[in-house]
Amino acid sequence: MDLYQVLCIILGVICVFIIIMFIFINHKYTKTLKGFRDREVDAVRAKKGVRYTIDQTVVDENGEMNVSFGSSDIVLKQNVTETVGKKNRVWAGKYTLLSTRDEDETFNLRIGKYVKEYKHNQTIVLSEGQEITAVNCDVILR
Repeated sequence: MDLYQVLCIILGVICVFIIIMFIFINHKYTKTLKGFRDREVDAVRAKKGVRYTIDQTVVDENGEMNVSFGSSDIVLKQNVTETVGKKNRVWAGKYTLLSTRDEDETFNLRIGKYVKEYKHNQTIVLSEGQEITAVNCDVILR
């Protein structure tokens, strides 16, 4: 075997390795994208890079949770404390609490000093100066 044959074998092995890696990566991302497609809702409007659900019902006709995000909704990130006030994101007033995940029908919020369990579609009233924190998952205030 001369040098040319050795280089062809090495190049062939590298090509086979690249093809196998491409197939593996393609399979992985196809599964991930299929999971995203299963979670998508039908009526969605995108505005400035944010997807808003047109259907704003909180519970569907079967009585199951309907996770939706509207243009006036506020997302409370997990373990990030928000203070209620006119100059802040959360203003004083009455809010409906919505879960951000279908599998979490209940979640914990810290309002003031105390942590309490709340349910999807439960209402709360926040007053000026209160602090609110989503404890175990992200929560939507509507």
